[in-house]
Amino acid sequence: MSDFTLYYWPVPFRGEFVRAVLAHCGATVSEPASDEVQDMMTLDPRAQPVPHMAPPMLLDNGSGQAVAQMPAICLWLGERFDLLPAEPYLKAVAVKIVNDTNDVLDEMTINGGKAMWTSKSWSNYHPRLVRWMRIWEAALKQDLLPEGQLGLPHIMTATLWGAMTERLSELRPLLDAEAPRLAELTDSVRSQPALAAQAQESRTRFGDTWCGGEIEKSLRQVIAG
Repeated sequence: MSDFTLYYWPVPFRGEFVRAVLAHCGATVSEPASDEVQDMMTLDPRAQPVPHMAPPMLLDNGSGQAVAQMPAICLWLGERFDLLPAEPYLKAVAVKIVNDTNDVLDEMTINGGKAMWTSKSWSNYHPRLVRWMRIWEAALKQDLLPEGQLGLPHIMTATLWGAMTERLSELRPLLDAEAPRLAELTDSVRSQPALAAQAQESRTRFGDTWCGGEIEKSLRQVIAG
């Protein structure tokens, strides 16, 4: 059984993807308290397990190897636990999907809260969010995300659209309308026992919080209208 330590804040957001992959793989993971995460983040890079700017960072307690940046962590786990397609083209598409999830997170939080949402900026962004949903829907129609399988791109997809539309529930009808196959895949993947248990644990730990902070407050205000 693999044993890991995940350094991340007590919110779902980027850490949720790492948690979901580890849960699916049956790995044991511990999460230090926020002050320890802060200490690790501000440690001299020469003393960090892997030099990095901010969490998430995942440490393999057995080997001492560590990786930071959510897409890199998830791809590392995908390779390690055989969750990536063997065929080179589909593997490249899977990597794209991992990076797309990170792009959506950046956009939904205006690059980590560099600005707060306003009614005008949300109205301007709304068509782009719809386009993201349609991009995933098209990938499903083109069989680039094969249904009936459960690999890294499926877990990333379900975690993005599942956690986000669960916490920001006003977005779920939009997902159902614009990308029904994506919505169905999201629900199917998240219903798998290990992933369902992980999602429930997250709801218990974090409640309705998604990304946290002032950016989430502004996001909720504009979504609510």
